[in-house]
Amino acid sequence: MLLYIDPASTSTLLYIVIAIIATIAFTLRGFIYKIKNLMTGKGFIDNKELKKTDIIFYSEGKQYWPIFLPVIKALEKRNVACAYLSSDKEDPGLQYQSEFYDSKFIGKLTITAIYLNKLKAKFVGMTTPQLDVMMIKRSKNVTHYAHIVHAPIDIFTYRKFAFDYFDSVFCSGSHQIEGIRKLEEKRGTPKKLLLETGFTYYDFALEEIKNMRIPDKNKPVVLVAPTWKEYSIINRFGIVFFEKLLMNSEYDIILRPHPQTYISFPKLIKEIEDFAKNEPRISIDRNPSGSRSMAISDLMISDLSGVFWDYSFLYSKPVLLLKTEFDTIEGFEGSELNYQMWEMKERRRLGREFTENDLENISSIVNELLKNPPLVELEELKNQSVYNFGNAGETAAKQILEIINKTTCLVM
Repeated sequence: MLLYIDPASTSTLLYIVIAIIATIAFTLRGFIYKIKNLMTGKGFIDNKELKKTDIIFYSEGKQYWPIFLPVIKALEKRNVACAYLSSDKEDPGLQYQSEFYDSKFIGKLTITAIYLNKLKAKFVGMTTPQLDVMMIKRSKNVTHYAHIVHAPIDIFTYRKFAFDYFDSVFCSGSHQIEGIRKLEEKRGTPKKLLLETGFTYYDFALEEIKNMRIPDKNKPVVLVAPTWKEYSIINRFGIVFFEKLLMNSEYDIILRPHPQTYISFPKLIKEIEDFAKNEPRISIDRNPSGSRSMAISDLMISDLSGVFWDYSFLYSKPVLLLKTEFDTIEGFEGSELNYQMWEMKERRRLGREFTENDLENISSIVNELLKNPPLVELEELKNQSVYNFGNAGETAAKQILEIINKTTCLVM
């Protein structure tokens, strides 16, 4: 687990020790690579190879590659070079090939922090929050740091000081701009550049959907996609929920449990899986990607899992949501904001909410929503909530180049 350091406090002795050890490790690794590459005739490669690259992206892991790819492709179309650094050996971005693109695996945790601290570039973009708060510190040789959002949600659930030390944030919607401005006003921090970019992952997902083959089906399919926490659908209702859902039903059911459910609640999920084995109308999706289940289904039932935004915006399909209260936790940005979270305010427009009192009639509610989906409302909410839908990568590329051009003028 990463060490959290409050900006208001001084650096602890532990952090200093870790940094010293990491620096030594980084130096030794470089020395070993020098010997190895000299022996093989390859020469030594280090972060100096990026000295002619103005634009650098950093990713913690492979799950964030779909966020960066649309931006990288848009830059490539303009013949603009960029580099991609990852802390994950399995990151597909390390295999991506282009004459205007370079990539490098830079190690994990503290080693990554030391490497990034030596960067020299006009622009560095990352999905990792808490720059200058957690392990990743600003390099004195980087002119502009940008945070690229990796979810279309409000900023409530980010940990404190997630954006404070970035120069800009590439926002997906106006609700993120509103939240960050409120935090700046409350803390008295300088106003950063907040850009109307959009959600670049949607560019990637739309392309994936376009190339997906959807099998024929005889009746509607309902996708149950709950979160894993105590307030989730399966934790609150268990097998009873599926028994009620199957009563007088005109549809099949796909259950896609959150992966953490198998770790935190193994007994519960086993009971549900055993129940599903004897019920041919229920199937369970444990695939890494939920794209196929979302594509073949006609309605999603969820709670506070953020996946329902993707379902509604990408597939234009209705959602039935368990009415759940969001408790602000100390240590997160929401603990300092006193307005209603965007997700809680707008979620009812995705279809309908239900409570424990609706459990007896849940199948009737589902049948009605399948017959009368709020398609117009979904389209309006998407247009109001997501900038540049399907074209965020192109928008981000333009914004990056504008930042670099301003930076160049300032240097001159």
